[in-house]
Amino acid sequence: MDPGSGVHKTTGSRVHEMFSIRCLLIIIFAFCTFGCSKAPDSKDEGNPFPRGPYPVASTNMEIAPEHADMGDEVMHEYLVGRGSESGQRRFFADILRYPESAWVTDVKVPDAQGLYGPASGMTLPIVSFVVYPASEKSTQNGYSFPYRDAAFGAFEDMLGPDEDPSFANPTERFPLIIIAHGSNAHGIYDIAHAHDIASHGYIVAVITYGDEITMNPEDSNDHTGYLRPLITKAVIDSLIGSDSFGPHIDVKNIGISGFSFGGFTALALAGGAIEGNSRSVTDSRITAAVVTAPWVGGIYGGEDYYAFGANHAGLNRIDIPVIGLFGTNDDVVKPSFLLAAIKELSGPFYLVELVDQTHDLEEGSWEDRNHWELLFFSAFLKHDSAALEALRITTSMKGGNEDVQRFDYQVLDGSP
Repeated sequence: MDPGSGVHKTTGSRVHEMFSIRCLLIIIFAFCTFGCSKAPDSKDEGNPFPRGPYPVASTNMEIAPEHADMGDEVMHEYLVGRGSESGQRRFFADILRYPESAWVTDVKVPDAQGLYGPASGMTLPIVSFVVYPASEKSTQNGYSFPYRDAAFGAFEDMLGPDEDPSFANPTERFPLIIIAHGSNAHGIYDIAHAHDIASHGYIVAVITYGDEITMNPEDSNDHTGYLRPLITKAVIDSLIGSDSFGPHIDVKNIGISGFSFGGFTALALAGGAIEGNSRSVTDSRITAAVVTAPWVGGIYGGEDYYAFGANHAGLNRIDIPVIGLFGTNDDVVKPSFLLAAIKELSGPFYLVELVDQTHDLEEGSWEDRNHWELLFFSAFLKHDSAALEALRITTSMKGGNEDVQRFDYQVLDGSP
């Protein structure tokens, strides 16, 4: 799970002016440094990204007072959608204080048992929180979510009931980034992560999928994989179609970042055919993807299972830019299985080793992931030529843990 990172606020027009000058100098330096033709083995280390210049705010996520003291264990069960001992379904949306002011998407699941199993025909209330570059006139309404003492960051400026978002620049359209969490997880792990991304000028939607809402112990097939991209597409639709966020989203630049099963979700939404099934939901609006330790199948009971069809063939439909990161000691997503999978991608690709990391990444490796993520999205969602060139030649990120870009897997134009 992603423990996030520390956050702080940056406000004031003078700060914006100083940051703009600093950014200009950095960009000039980057062009001078990276503008020359260099071989990928030139040992260039990337500088970590500081906090961005924008103050940020988020949609409402306040828990109703009668549920705020339920404790971490029960809260986790609500967040992942795990039913009670009596079998009663638990929906995260049911414990929100102001569900009408939160970002709840009613996802209508088609009646298709083969794809969606027990969820077929249901309407699922999916909770997301949205973090965005905010106006300096924001109310500074901080909120610590009552889970593990808000160890994963606090909502720095949360909208109150019936309060509309106020953007840093009302006429500007910002790229949208979807954050997809792993299995047995939820969006609360990404509070600080989302705030940091949004401070760089992105609208960030963190989905809590509630994977266990529709699990049926008597059903041997896990239909969650098919539900994930369906849910994600519905959340994107709800944001773009809304009056509050739609006019501020750059619909031509939408990215997704996912860890583990969230990485699977990102690959599926980007075009990967789940189990080779062309009926699985994809979304052509996704233009760039970050996948960290993405689950693509594995060896179970001595047999190979391919999440995207035999020999990963369903991944060849993905032609957008992708960056993959993986732990060299990951025993959940085996590096050998993953490396075989990513060779099937058809678009530009970058690969980063997180040296000696297992599936449960250490804090320093999450920091490395976050910096690679911002560099990648700067290149492919903001189309920053200096970032694109830096991505081409950067061997590792300073600070954090040991990480190495695998240039032997780098594909710049989609043609290996």
